[in-house]
Amino acid sequence: MQPACLEGLPGLETRLSHLSSEEVAVALEPLRARLLENLPPDESKALPSAALGVCRRLFAHGRSRDALPVARATLAHARSVNDDFLMRRAYAACGLLLGDVGDIVGAIEHHMRALELATEAKDSIEIARVWNNLGMAFAVCGNYELQMRCNLRVVDAVRHIEGPVYSRYTACSNAANGKYQLGEYDEGLRYARRALAELTPAFLEEDLHGALLLRRNFTYLLIATGNVEEAREHAEEVSKLAHRIQTPRAKVAEATTRAALEIATGGFDIALTRLDQALTRAREVPGLLRDTLVCAVRCEEAAGQPDRALLRLKELADHVYDFAIERARKIVRLDDSSTDSQGAQDRELQQANARLASKVEPREVPEGWDALRRVAIGAALRVDPTGWHGVRVGALTKALALEHGCRPLEAMEMGLAAELHDIGLASVPQGVLAKSGAPNEVERALIRRHIDAGAEILRDDRAPRILVAREIARYHHARWDGIGYPERVGGQFIPLAARMCSIADAYDDLVSGAPGFEAHSMNDALHVLGRAAGSEFDPALLVEFETMVRKQTREQDIDAEAAPGLEGFRQLIASLEEDRGFA
Repeated sequence: MQPACLEGLPGLETRLSHLSSEEVAVALEPLRARLLENLPPDESKALPSAALGVCRRLFAHGRSRDALPVARATLAHARSVNDDFLMRRAYAACGLLLGDVGDIVGAIEHHMRALELATEAKDSIEIARVWNNLGMAFAVCGNYELQMRCNLRVVDAVRHIEGPVYSRYTACSNAANGKYQLGEYDEGLRYARRALAELTPAFLEEDLHGALLLRRNFTYLLIATGNVEEAREHAEEVSKLAHRIQTPRAKVAEATTRAALEIATGGFDIALTRLDQALTRAREVPGLLRDTLVCAVRCEEAAGQPDRALLRLKELADHVYDFAIERARKIVRLDDSSTDSQGAQDRELQQANARLASKVEPREVPEGWDALRRVAIGAALRVDPTGWHGVRVGALTKALALEHGCRPLEAMEMGLAAELHDIGLASVPQGVLAKSGAPNEVERALIRRHIDAGAEILRDDRAPRILVAREIARYHHARWDGIGYPERVGGQFIPLAARMCSIADAYDDLVSGAPGFEAHSMNDALHVLGRAAGSEFDPALLVEFETMVRKQTREQDIDAEAAPGLEGFRQLIASLEEDRGFA
């Protein structure tokens, strides 16, 4: 007999487009609550499987946020019964859903736990599956280089298995998309053909949407390499699969695929009409809008419609900017179950009390701080393969604050706040960040907007640490001479913590060889910074920063003259992160 909590769920999928998130939550609450109870043996196996099926369907409809409570309840049940296999599946589900809502660090954390379990079980198939999921998380944040590394791990994990392997098939399909995004079309075609060779009827039925995306990527790659007739065959397969799937993701993928083909064959009017329809549908599922707008920009430019393409590009930039801010704030709310029922006057009193109390009492960790750190690390992953740029900058900022004479607790707070300085990078279109070479004026303007996005994400300044983080995010690209951004903010008018973070940020870029920077030894990086004293950086703070670095490298016996490489720099950061007795 079917459990009562599953009644009514079969018809839920057909009504999803008409239901609000609150209505979906009400419909799923009996299932979520039941998963948290002590289940009899017959339900203990069947119910979690049904719950994960519900999560998959919600994901397909662009409702990942609505699925997360059920996925988390499934994971809690798996932990309570100590079922390793179910835990792996539940960790994977949570990771995929978190990645889809933009919590990249949360996604990676869950996938890494699944990887640990799969490794303990010595299950090479499952290990490969998890590496695939990790690659997808990196693709979501736009780091296709890291995605490719994960795809190679997949291939290596199942190298000993002959014949088609589902994980190898999906890894090659994902690699084809990554290579397309990187502009490496011939290499992308090689991966697409290998994926198609691995695609069996069973794999097709297991994941119709995955097969659709493979055919879509195949079409894009073939068009990019001038193989239009072969592209037509794959576009037809996309239409057939979309007709079978009938989800918003599938319909938008079909529309953009056909539009790209029609542009390539001269059917501009039909293609532009189709794109308009696809955009209308994508706006109902915000997670689909970015890729659809990217396709629209490319197609309208190819169709000789630069004015339309520019309008789409502006909408794309605005969408990525606004969506990143809202997504970041939602991630924080996912971790914060508290409600704020106070009126405006009470909130103002609370803010004033927090600021005054902070002068005489140790500061507590602000609500949502861990979620904000995850958002910041996820944003950093788009340009830094380690994801730890913010953490390194925070450690350097704290050390500089101590050298400057700040009280230990104040210095620690500045360092923690500086970790979030680039949280607004999530608002910059990934194509702009991934571009090799110097950005043009339009791209430079889009990158500069990340300071506004960071300030908007951190606009809740009730907690002193978040207030400092907001100032740093807003002003860490201001220059001492006043010609940075924001414009006309310079000298002592730049908040002290932002001036410190600016130096730490530039130093990390120089030593680590961030995109657009040549890697330097630690000493050479100090010389480069010194040339910008009084123009870009506060000259007095720069002297203190150099003093701090040289003192620390001597004490830790670090070779600051060593050729570019992060080993000595890592040792320096590890030393600066140590608790000096004031935490």
